[in-house]
Parts: sequence; C-alpha cells; structure tokens
Amino acid sequence: MDKIPKKFILFLSIIFLTLVITFLFSFKYVEKYSKLNIYQSFKNLDLKTHQNKKISSLNLKGSSVFLFFGFTNCPEVCPTTLSILQNLINKENRNNKPIKIIFVTLDPNRDDVDTLNDYLSSFDKFVIGITGNIKELTKLAKYWNVYWEKIPYDQNDYNINHTATVFMINENGDFSGTIAWGENENSQRLKIRSLIGKIN
Repeated sequence: MDKIPKKFILFLSIIFLTLVITFLFSFKYVEKYSKLNIYQSFKNLDLKTHQNKKISSLNLKGSSVFLFFGFTNCPEVCPTTLSILQNLINKENRNNKPIKIIFVTLDPNRDDVDTLNDYLSSFDKFVIGITGNIKELTKLAKYWNVYWEKIPYDQNDYNINHTATVFMINENGDFSGTIAWGENENSQRLKIRSLIGKIN
C-alpha cells in the first residue's frame, strides 16, 4: 500500500486546524453577543427620548425591539434603514404585536431632543429616538460594540462613519440577531417574522 504523501497530510492538518479555529471563534462570537440585553445596556444611563423623557421611563416589556445607531444628518444609510424597517414591520406585524424601533444618535451636538423629534415626526409612533450626553451615548454604543468616527468636511461640517447594523432584541430584552445594511428584503422579512412570532 502506497504511503500517504506528507504534503497531503500537512494539507489536511491545516484544513482541520482552520475548522477548529473557525468553530472556536464562532462560539466565542455567539457567546459574547448572546449575553447582550437592552435593559442592562440602558441601566444607569442618563439619556432622553425624542419626546424629552428619560429612557428609564421607556416601557419595553413584552416588545420586540430593533435597535439602530446613526444620526439625523446621515445622507442615506439611516433614513433608508429606518424607512425599510418600518415598512416591513407594518407589513409583517398583522396581529399588532408590541414592537419598537429605537434610533440612537451618535451626533448629540446636532441631534438634540427637538431635532430628533422633528426628524422622527415623519415616522410611526413606535419609532423612538434617543439622545443625550456624548459620554453616556458612548457607553451605550460600546456595550453594543458599535463603531463610529467623525469625518470632517471642513471647519464647519462633518459626516459620521458608523456601524449600520440593526440589532434585533426579543421580548425579554435579549439580543436575538442582526439585520445588515443592504440585506436582501426577503431575508429581512424572515428575520422580522421570526422575532415577532416568538411573542405570545
């Protein structure tokens, strides 16, 4: 019987090692994100809604929540994400189950309570804006592993690059998945349907 070439054995070993590393990374990723909880992320934070109410007064109990970070001067990603998400929820939520979209600004210098209120006036009432002190917003963004950076245009204007992920949160406040920017609409529908279908 011919001996198995050493190169072939090495090749199989590399594949096996790659699979093991991928599995361990995936496990750690799932473990890390599965512990995220919206109630814990809001705990002890001094932030306000677009209606000038403290976030501690938000009643999210029993609601599916779609959490998104952005800013009102965002030219495309933020308004598009909110519009598509709202429209899909209205189509899929035929039994009027409790749902909230929470839009957290990463630009509190421009997005105060009044600005957020004006911005969200064209959206449904289940869309809630959150603003406040940059330090408090930073704590919330870091909890959800949201990245952002300010990109100056000139001395008086700037843009913000940011994570464009929508975090899906179940009725217990626990992280339940994500919707990516530009994700296929049918995929978004299935995810939304799956999340709101879990509510009794």
